Amino acid sequence: MAWLVILVSLVVAMYCEPDEVIVQVLYKPKECKEVGQHGDIMHVQYLGRFYESKKVFDSSYRRNNVPFYYTLGVGGVIEGYQIGTKEMCINERRRLIVPSKYAYGKDGTGNIPGYSTLMFDVHLVQIGNSPPDFEVPLDLPTETVSDGKQDCKNPVKVGDLVEIMYIGSLPDGNVFDNGSTPLKFIVGAGQILQGIDEGIVGFCKESTIVMEIPPSKAYGDRWEGPVPQWSYVYYNVTITQHTVRDEIEDGGMGLQCESVYMPETSDINYELKSGDYIKLSYKIFGNKKEPLGEGQMRYPIGRKLVVPGWDIALQGSRLGQIKMCWIPSSLAHRIGTPLHLAFPEKGFYSELEISDILLTADNRDAVDLARELTDETEMTSDSASAATEKVILNTAPTHIEL
Repeated sequence: MAWLVILVSLVVAMYCEPDEVIVQVLYKPKECKEVGQHGDIMHVQYLGRFYESKKVFDSSYRRNNVPFYYTLGVGGVIEGYQIGTKEMCINERRRLIVPSKYAYGKDGTGNIPGYSTLMFDVHLVQIGNSPPDFEVPLDLPTETVSDGKQDCKNPVKVGDLVEIMYIGSLPDGNVFDNGSTPLKFIVGAGQILQGIDEGIVGFCKESTIVMEIPPSKAYGDRWEGPVPQWSYVYYNVTITQHTVRDEIEDGGMGLQCESVYMPETSDINYELKSGDYIKLSYKIFGNKKEPLGEGQMRYPIGRKLVVPGWDIALQGSRLGQIKMCWIPSSLAHRIGTPLHLAFPEKGFYSELEISDILLTADNRDAVDLARELTDETEMTSDSASAATEKVILNTAPTHIEL
């Protein structure tokens, strides 16, 4: 009977995996400097995991970040790797899902059992003697896998207050942060790694989420203790407390925004998100609506360059829209800015107008957005970024630079 159970398990394993190699392009540079061809020597950084469990079994990052190299189309690696990296650009990143017949088959090898479907995240950094390219793209997503606890009345959204327990690990599986104490932060306010800030949205209290965070949304070019430059990091995050933003301190008056103007028609129906680079017109009022200042600025949302309340309020806004927002004291402080000095103990009102979208987080300008979202083929930057009729309030001429 035992042999029958084993046989059934093997048959199920064989038929649950994909038939062919699945190639997912995670990032491809706009300018493809060179493409890998048959016979080229490919230098790659890679992370190898079991497809089902996501457990790491091999990684070039474990070997002092020294790239692995092989000859494309000639051998030296499993067939699935050869298939999945054909015509790959320098600095392109792909995810390969490799069924066992293109990997180690029924026998397996080393710590890889037979009939194992494997998953490789591959970054091509060099072809032959070409100069290596370690440029890190800014638009790779934070990927999440949860325990399924997503059915609740109020899932986490930008502006909410959450408390989490967490464990951070490297691609080789080594833990670099055991999260011995709970961490509390406002979602979307730039008070934590961007990858966690984005990855936690949409989940519920008591959810446990495994996050795979790309370097650009983790520590980037910084060495952070045992975390090397340009490293992926992995966080196991449990949401232990959750307070919706309307209930956060200030007498129950958290961040509140009202749309006072929305263009009836717009070339771009794009909702702003963290990382977008915009032109903003603003007016500032005290807690009794007395005018305190106004100005214009260009800045990337979610990069801690303004008070957290603005970073949160602008996400989800659209080109030409005007919002009037109450910024509570909990979101009104950023050390070193005039706003922090002007409002040390109380919140303030802001009128925020999105005058222009200069560049999105994934490097698209306003013209690209307009063409994608409206199927327009003939546009100018003026028409793509034009804000329509504006609401003007009487304010003092004082200019406050953030």
